[in-house]
Order: sequence, then structure tokens, then C-alpha cells
Amino acid sequence: MSNYEVAGSLGLQGKIVAVVGGGGANNGIGRATAILFAKLGAKVAVLDINSEAAAETARLINAVAENAASVWQLDALNADQVDKTLKEILEKYKRIDVWVHIVGGHKGRTLIEEIPLDVWKLNIEINLTSAFIGSRAILPIMKRQRNGKIVLVSSFAARSISVSGADYAVAKAAIITFMKQLAYEGGFFNINVNAIVPGPTHEPNPEKDRRDGRLPRVPLGRFARPEDQAKAIVFLASAWSEMITGVALDVDAGMQLGFVDWETYLSKHQSPTNIREGNH
Repeated sequence: MSNYEVAGSLGLQGKIVAVVGGGGANNGIGRATAILFAKLGAKVAVLDINSEAAAETARLINAVAENAASVWQLDALNADQVDKTLKEILEKYKRIDVWVHIVGGHKGRTLIEEIPLDVWKLNIEINLTSAFIGSRAILPIMKRQRNGKIVLVSSFAARSISVSGADYAVAKAAIITFMKQLAYEGGFFNINVNAIVPGPTHEPNPEKDRRDGRLPRVPLGRFARPEDQAKAIVFLASAWSEMITGVALDVDAGMQLGFVDWETYLSKHQSPTNIREGNH
């Protein structure tokens, strides 16, 4: 078979995909991801702590792809429930080809000296420990299959300081380091592990965007939408990423490049005439 024959579905036709956080609470990324996998022919297990949100995602999927989605209520911090749910998914589908973990958020935004210890621990658990619990559970399954794709979700907060707080930034940075360790251990069993690093992501809202002081520093001119993040996740889970592992893929419209707005950037540069005349 030609390596290019998978173009239509990216090699995802018939694959079994589990999306943790598929209810879409995390800026809609989980729902958009689950729907896109289904559109490309995958069977999607939608997992979420909010069973109603997961059911709505499944309804949207099954309306356009009959019986393509199933629903499991899952607390990603409950290790026993994660193990039980994986067993049930395997009983239904016989394998799990892709594991996507889209769980995160933060409680409170305070300076370091004001972060209560219980809030610190909670934010680390939500953003990091949940990814560890899920990855620890899926890894032996994919090792037995000698095949699999794992995609985690970090944040642009991992790349710098964050107004969301040190606890959130630390947890999201740790996701990247954990992903690399997981990629190394899984690679010898033909398991690819990668992460996306989303920038600000929300449904189109021009008025809100105009009020956001960060937008002038975004080279591509808009913030990401849930579908933009979903496309990156699906790519990393597809046959087109077979030789990619241990990568943290920034999906932020170039925001990290834009340390100043375009007009300020231009104002700091000399014209060719001034350079030739030796004006410094």
C-alpha cells in the first residue's frame, strides 16, 4: 500500500480512540477533538467526569456517524475507576489505538506566597497527576498491542510565567517533561507520545479579542479555536506522525514569537538608507 493512501482519513479509519475530557469543558477542545476523530472514521470513547457533557458530545457524533461514539463517566483522578473504565473499553472494542488526555484547569490566581498548600496540591493533581494516572494505565495495554498513540495537553503557561499562577504553570511544564519520559519508555514498543501546547483558545469572539491586550502580539492575527487544537491532536495521533515522538507542539498562532506588537517592532528598526549612512 502506498504511504499516501491514508490521506483521506489520516490512517484513522476504524481506529479506537479514547478522549479523556471529551465533554469539552476545557475551552471546547475535548469535544472538538472527539468529533474530528469520528469524522475521520474512528470509533470514539468519550470519557468525562461530566456524564451529561460526554453524552452531548456522543450525540453530536452519532448524529453524523451512526454508532461511532460511546460514553463513559470518568474521574481522571480516580485510579481504580480509570483501570475499570479501560477494561470496559477493551471488552467493547478489543483494543485502544489512541489515548488523548485533555484534563486541566486552575483554582485561584494568587502570588506564590499567597497560594494555600491545598490549592497548590489540587492544581498539581488536576493538571499533572491525572495525566500520570491515565498514562500509567494505558501504557501496559499499548505495550501488549505493541502499538499506540498518546497525546497530552500542556499550555503556553508552561513556556513562561503565567497569570494563572505558579502552580498551574509548573504543572503544565511538568506535562512536557513527563511526556518526554513517557515517549522514551513507550518508543521501544512502537508507542508514540506527544503533547500540544495550546495558546489562548476559544470560540470566535471578535469583540472579546479586541479587548485582549495580547492579540496585537499574535503574528497570525487571531487566537486559536477549539478546532485548531483538535487538528493538531488528531495529526499527532495519525499515521502521518509515525516518526514523531517526544514533541511538544506549540499551537498558539505564533504568540510566543510576538514579544511586542507589530507597530512597536517596526519602530525599532532602521530603514536601509539610515543603515547605509551609518546612523546608529
